[in-house]
Amino acid sequence: MDKPRIFIRKELKKSIENVVTAYFLNAHPDSKFPYSVSDIKESNDEVHIPYYLEIEIQDETNDTSQIEKICDELKNLLDRKREMYENYAYIIFFDSCSTKIDEEKFIKVRVMTFEIKMYQY
Repeated sequence: MDKPRIFIRKELKKSIENVVTAYFLNAHPDSKFPYSVSDIKESNDEVHIPYYLEIEIQDETNDTSQIEKICDELKNLLDRKREMYENYAYIIFFDSCSTKIDEEKFIKVRVMTFEIKMYQY
């Protein structure tokens, strides 16, 4: 059985890959746009294990319609997603979507944040 952080990372990568190429923490230098880079942050609670998923979606076109479409698809896919497994259960809630200004002005970046309530039993 994977540890909670590894478990949730693997599960979410499967979902995100259905929409856009997904990397964890860093993309490969030769990655083709658009792609996403995710990070999972952890907090502490007595009832459940709260995690925060950040998905940074990047594209290099002047038109933002593709990146906006990806954001909409990810929100529809992940918001209120519930799963139960043998040792874990989780539910995901959409929190926000913001714009990040990249150092290279031609790259468009959106940062989506989700809260994950995970239960281990």
